[in-house]
Parts: sequence; structure tokens; C-alpha cells
Amino acid sequence: MLNKVAAALAVLTAAIHLFVGGAGALAPTLAAGLPAPAEGAMHASWHIVSVFLIWSAVVFWRGGDTARHFALLWLMAAVLFIYVGLRQSGPSGLMVNPQWTILGLTGMIPFISGWRAARE
Repeated sequence: MLNKVAAALAVLTAAIHLFVGGAGALAPTLAAGLPAPAEGAMHASWHIVSVFLIWSAVVFWRGGDTARHFALLWLMAAVLFIYVGLRQSGPSGLMVNPQWTILGLTGMIPFISGWRAARE
């Protein structure tokens, strides 16, 4: 049951990434006149994250060990957003890029669910 909640959150995260993140992060980066290698890397990275978020929903829905491993990736991504936010702006940086909240919550659900199932 909890994995289904994580899957729904992953779908929500993917939708936000695709429809809000594209305009809020990708488009300004592509318009910034960066050198071609940097622009290409950013563009490809954005699409890689899109695929990862969408595939995560499938993995979380199915559950099992793979879901727990994907959950760790989500938790590590949350930690990275916390680190970057604090390094950039101190505590207020956590609100500049609040992605850590949904990444952490979504990752925590299948991680705890999988951990509890493995103990039984």
C-alpha cells in the first residue's frame, strides 16, 4: 500500500518537473548562452531526470528490493538539494530549491516499507 503512495508522489514529482521545471529551470538555462557542451549536458541531464522520475513511479508501484534501492537514490537527491541550498544561501536556501521535501518524502516511504518487509 505504501509503495502505491510513493508511486503517486513520483508521478506528481515527474509532472512538476516536466511542466514547471521545464519553464522554471531548463528554459532559462538554455537561453543563458552557455557554451554548447554545458548547454548540451544540462539539456540531457534534465531529460535523464525526467526518465528517472517516471521510471521510479513504475518501480515504486511494483515494490520489492528495486524500489528500496530507488528510494535510496531519492533520499540521496534530497540530501544533495539540502546541501546545495545551505551552501548557496544558508537556511533560506532550503526554500529556494524546495525539491528536497518531495524527494525526501517520496524516498522515505518505499525505503521504510521495504525495510519493514525485509525484517518480517
